[in-house]
Amino acid sequence: SDLVGERGVLMGMLQGAFKAQYDVLRAKGHSPSEAFNETCEESLVSLYPLVAANGMDWMFAACSTTAQRGALDWMRPFEDALKPVFEKLYEEVENGNECRRSIDVNSQPDYKEKLEVELDELRNSEMWRAGRTVRGLRPENN
Repeated sequence: SDLVGERGVLMGMLQGAFKAQYDVLRAKGHSPSEAFNETCEESLVSLYPLVAANGMDWMFAACSTTAQRGALDWMRPFEDALKPVFEKLYEEVENGNECRRSIDVNSQPDYKEKLEVELDELRNSEMWRAGRTVRGLRPENN
């Protein structure tokens, strides 16, 4: 389950969901900072700590009526879209393919160099560059 979590809601799916929403907002004319704020900043800084402390049921009950309605209406389509991906992910973990891939890729002599290229691409993506700017504006960083 640890491998599913890392590849799923802990990191892989989270980055994929952030990127998908960010890209849609940018394509619709939102600025990088606005797209980042509406995608990542509010969730990571404002909402996730409240969900961790109080539960998702509390968050649904405590948010605005527009947020409630939208979340209630859209949670099922997201569940329906994501469930097959999670089922495939679990299958790949269960049959050993994810472990084999990790071992194979991590054993290559140039692994660190290739990893750094992938991490640099993520680090220097427009979304996370906007994130550095937005995080710099937080009161605790001034």
